[in-house]
Amino acid sequence: MKKGQTEIIGFMIIILLLFFALIFYFKFSASDSTDFLGETETALEVSNLLTVMKQYSICDGFSLGDAIKTCAQGGGFVCDVDACDTVREQVAQITSLNGWEESSYMFYIGEELYSPSTCVGDTLAEEYTTAGVDVRLVYCY
Repeated sequence: MKKGQTEIIGFMIIILLLFFALIFYFKFSASDSTDFLGETETALEVSNLLTVMKQYSICDGFSLGDAIKTCAQGGGFVCDVDACDTVREQVAQITSLNGWEESSYMFYIGEELYSPSTCVGDTLAEEYTTAGVDVRLVYCY
């Protein structure tokens, strides 16, 4: 073999080693980014669920958002039922239909908790303001 041919073979070996190193790098770095993607998907789910809650119709002409607003203003009746009781029941029903357990979320109107329990661990939260009061949905994972 000539000197030029051995140099080309050595160069090809170096290229192959770099190629395999890049494959391993992308394989292991992808596992770190999937956690970020999973958290982003969960945050989007929390945001979408809160939006659905606001728009969910509980009776003719009234949404759960109306009941939340009435409850935030100090209470009252929506659909001939206490607004705060309606919020408790409907939030529990919607979250269970979404597959969330009672211990995996907290729903606040202002500082008052309207969910069955509190949760611990890492959390993702989404909130909006109605009648000057913050409404917050917190998901624990």
